[in-house]
Order: sequence, then C-alpha cells, then structure tokens
Amino acid sequence: MTGPLVPLLGCVAALLAASAVGVTGRRGDKPSPAVYAIALAASGFALLLGLSALLAEPGLDQSIVLPLGLPWLGAHFRLDALSAFFLVVINLGGAMASLYGLGYGAHESEPKRVLPFFPAFLAGMNLVLLAGDAFTFLLSWEFMSLASWALVMAHHRVAENRSAGYLYLIMASVGTLSLLLAFGLLAGAAGAYGFAEMRAATHGPVVTALVLGLVLLGAGSKAGIVPLHAWLPLAHPAAPSHVSALMSGVMTKVAVYGFIRIVFDLLGEPAWWSGMVVLGLGRRDRRARRALRPHAARSQTPAGL
Repeated sequence: MTGPLVPLLGCVAALLAASAVGVTGRRGDKPSPAVYAIALAASGFALLLGLSALLAEPGLDQSIVLPLGLPWLGAHFRLDALSAFFLVVINLGGAMASLYGLGYGAHESEPKRVLPFFPAFLAGMNLVLLAGDAFTFLLSWEFMSLASWALVMAHHRVAENRSAGYLYLIMASVGTLSLLLAFGLLAGAAGAYGFAEMRAATHGPVVTALVLGLVLLGAGSKAGIVPLHAWLPLAHPAAPSHVSALMSGVMTKVAVYGFIRIVFDLLGEPAWWSGMVVLGLGRRDRRARRALRPHAARSQTPAGL
C-alpha cells in the first residue's frame, strides 16, 4: 500500500526538476522566479499530503521499493506517523522560505550559485524522512549536507564564508561517517540494511551503547548540540537569509528525526541509562548556549528527548 507516499516522491522529483531549471540560463541573466515557485508548490503540496496522512490515517505505515541504489537492496521508502509529522514541519519551513525567495531572489548577487541548490536542499531533507533503508538514508543525508554546503559557499569570495564552508564540510563528513558506522552495527554480520530487518533484530548492550554514541555524534553535529556546534555561528551568516532560516529552523529538525528514528525505533527500547546521557547533554547544551542567544531554543531538544 503506497497511499500518499508516491505523490510525496513526486514532490521530491519536482524539487529536483526545479534544480535543473536553476542550472539553465546564462551567467548574468536575471534570476527566474520559476525555481522558487516550483519549490513553493512542491513544498506546499508535500505539507498537505503529510498533514492529511497524519490526521486521516491511524496506524499509518506505507512503503514502496524502487529499483534504485544497491542492486541487491533497492531503494526503500516508507511513510509512517513519525515521518509524516516531520514532513509537516520540514515542508512548512520549506514553503515559507520559498515564498520569501520569490522576492529575495531578485536581489541575490549570485543567483546561479543559489538557485540550483535551494530546491535540491529541500529534496534531500524530504528524502531523509522517507528513507526506509540505511543506504537510502545515508545517500539522502549526504545529498542534504552537500546541497546546504554549496549554499553556504554561495558567496565564496568572502574569506569568512570560505572558512565557514570548510568547517561545515568537515563537521558534516564526521557526522555522516558516524551514522555510517552506526548503521553498520545495526546491520550486523548479516548485512541487513533495511530498516525493517534492523527493527526486528536484537542488539546487545555494547552495540546499543556504541550506536547511541555514534548517533549522538552524527545527528548531534547536524543539530548543533554542544560541543558539536562550532559550525553554527559561522555557517548561518554565510548563507543567504532564507537558506540560513532553513538550516537553523528546518535542517536541525531533520537531525532530530534521524536521532529519534535510529535510537527509539531501529535500536529498540532504549536502555534506562541512555536517557541520562541525552539529558546530561541537554543540560550542558543549555548552559553553553546562553552565550549564543539566537540558537538558544535548540538547547531544549536533547533534554526533551
């Protein structure tokens, strides 16, 4: 049963098509509003699909396998209540940023460095939420990271922006590597990279502790948890304003989704001590962010989890 899952993948395809539209045209041409218009329409439709699925379908669980990715695995996509909720959050922010971009884009000094990557960034975040296996998740996660890095580097002639992009790329690479190792432990010797197989497996205390640490490092670096937040105050001012809003208000929620999906879903019932670890990080994060007021609200996330 696929339900709204196929239309949601169609929204992702529309966002990727908008990236292709952003590539066309000659250097110096006036930026076309078509890219932001397509992104607005796709994000708005995905928002409605996620909201309708969340409210109208109890026990939501829809999946599809496409002949993409690894030949013996394919590309698994799945929609459940957790991913539907975050689809609403992500696409609400994406629609608002796209709407703002319709006006802001006309004054962008480097439109050809922004237009191809803005809808790609939105597509990557949506794909992370819909991924149903480790390969698809990691590929989408890295696609999201590289698209956002390209947007941070849009004004690369400024030395501070280049430094910010370099640090962000390092942190993103460390985060992806950590998630790769976490999924390797969850897959085990059998190499079962589907989320359904990981969910059904039993994991010992050592694997549980290692996976928790790796996911805290991988998702925490993207969410900007202290002490993995060094890229935040540098990368956000370097990106165009609507992109900065997406990175701080939306991409960090994708990282929260990744943590919840792996730790509370794939890993099984959390050990009693894992909550103390995350709560301790949340307390430390809150104290450290008193000096970083624009991002202070994000310190509540680890404690809440």
